[in-house]
Amino acid sequence: MAYTYWAYGLKVGSQLPFPELLPLQNDDPCDLTVEWGSIPVIEKTLNGFHSETYDITPTSYRITIKEVASYFVQGGKSIIIKACENADQDSIRLFCLSNAFAAALHQRKTIPIHCAALIDKGQLVLVLGDSGAGKSTTMASLVQQGLKPFSDDVCVPLHDPETGKISLFSSYPMMKFWKETLDLMGLNSMVNRKISPDMEKYGIYFHQSFLMDALSPKLIILMEKSGQVSSPVLTHISGIELFTKLESNAYRGEYLGFSDLKKEHFMLFTQLANQSECYLLKRPLTGNFVDEVAQKIINLLN
Repeated sequence: MAYTYWAYGLKVGSQLPFPELLPLQNDDPCDLTVEWGSIPVIEKTLNGFHSETYDITPTSYRITIKEVASYFVQGGKSIIIKACENADQDSIRLFCLSNAFAAALHQRKTIPIHCAALIDKGQLVLVLGDSGAGKSTTMASLVQQGLKPFSDDVCVPLHDPETGKISLFSSYPMMKFWKETLDLMGLNSMVNRKISPDMEKYGIYFHQSFLMDALSPKLIILMEKSGQVSSPVLTHISGIELFTKLESNAYRGEYLGFSDLKKEHFMLFTQLANQSECYLLKRPLTGNFVDEVAQKIINLLN
């Protein structure tokens, strides 16, 4: 392979250069390879999902992104990409790092978590929530207040069979922010590149401070927008309500029903709920409450 990287807790050998990823130099065999090639046909199965865009079974996966590329993932060990003519490299990598890597992790019986993650005193603060809930702006504000970035929007769980506890790997050393967040937080001068020609989203690298170690989560913040509050409200959350909210943050969770991961799914989110302090943070539907939200999280940490 022309390039070797560390990503999502895996050693990755690739024919494509990935500037987003952490270059790796060691002689260990690769966990996952990424290559150009032809997309094999996936045999249709009764318990799989099959459409023009997707084929998903427990061991094979295909996704076709119009005018970008088709991706084939097999056994959690290989990703094959067939690019469309004139597709730009940034978009090809974007869908590989999200959809294809998520499928590879699922095939390895691992369920990545959709969250922003920051480091405080050697442990993790996780910020979860639906798109638009404020994860990115909260992460940016917390970084400006001294917390170190760990992972932008995905963490990969590592289960300790002796203690039963979960620690988490980062995905890769790039934070991604929409233009409005960059303007709001004054981060435009830190931008390394645009994520894709078709998106007003930009990447900020943190290769120099990136950690390959798996860290333990100590605090989980579940963010929601609410029409019932006029300012941010923070409440402790537990029990079935907590589990339900946590498990909805499985990364690419729409694949799970066809990937035979029900047992792993239940174990992961039950353990996360048991070993972390968990809070629900509701903020108003409109208005700028970035500083107030960040301060409430800082107060918890102090």
